[in-house]
Amino acid sequence: MIDYIILPDVDISTLKLVPQHEAWLKNWLLDIEIEISNDSVSSAWCLQGLLAEIALYGCVQTDWEGIIRELLKDEQGRPLAYSEEYGEKLYKFSDQWKQTSIHAIYTHWWIDRYNGSITNNIGLYKSLIREFIQPNGWIYNPAVSPTNPRTRMKAELMLSLSMGVEILSVQGLEQAQKTLFEAVLDSTNVTGYLSAECFRMRALDMLGAIHLAPHGLREVIDLCEAEEGYCDFSVESKVDDYMGTAKRTSHDKPIHSAISALHARQIAKYCDLETQQAVQSRLSNFAHYLSAYPLDIPAFRMRDIAVPFGTDLSPFEIFAASHIISTNG
Repeated sequence: MIDYIILPDVDISTLKLVPQHEAWLKNWLLDIEIEISNDSVSSAWCLQGLLAEIALYGCVQTDWEGIIRELLKDEQGRPLAYSEEYGEKLYKFSDQWKQTSIHAIYTHWWIDRYNGSITNNIGLYKSLIREFIQPNGWIYNPAVSPTNPRTRMKAELMLSLSMGVEILSVQGLEQAQKTLFEAVLDSTNVTGYLSAECFRMRALDMLGAIHLAPHGLREVIDLCEAEEGYCDFSVESKVDDYMGTAKRTSHDKPIHSAISALHARQIAKYCDLETQQAVQSRLSNFAHYLSAYPLDIPAFRMRDIAVPFGTDLSPFEIFAASHIISTNG
């Protein structure tokens, strides 16, 4: 099975793409091919490009590993999130682009594992993850962003932790690490975000600590119903962590997301049968809607901020939408 952490229970190798999604992915690959020819690329693009080729053609057709080796490593061989050309566009010619984020480490690790070359670099990846374990138990690189954990995006924290736990688990977690991670997950209140709770449950599952699942997961799922499916969070109940009010979030608009629908389904596995059936029923209805309108999967846009370059719709949403149609239609 070829899967990725953001898309629970989606096997890319057997994914049945609807024609509109197939055409979208082919166009997306052509677009980023032009960018890559100009040395503008991100680690996330490489990962999604690899998955797109598997979904479209059944095999990888581009030397993504070579692109990473040439453009997405620093002088010490550490993973970078962005190439210099991509980063300069993103950060307007500052040197902030040179980032070794947890997501970049995980992406490089995942691609190495897929290519069968993980043994060459596993020591580096585990060393970097250990370096970025904070005293409070979260895993992140403070050099990328010094933001206090209290005001960091909940999904970012949970995803980075889950990614770090997965890498460290390759040869077995140390007991001290396991205890630390369980403590931070157990002490963190329900976030209200489907993505964050999905990543929390994934981490708890890898730690063998599902019994530490928080109460209130059903309420999160119910509150995140939006349009035909699910949104990552309830816009009506969202309060900005920093401002302490809804002022900065008043322009956010709830939209249905195929990825959020998969996260709702995953979380429901840890709820009662009634919740599982309710989510499955909603996914079935969402599948019928997506069958009729396969590209009605808009990307979430915060406070009407325009995307400065590149596409705002992710291939991950395309994969998720095709999966929902093929398994629930």
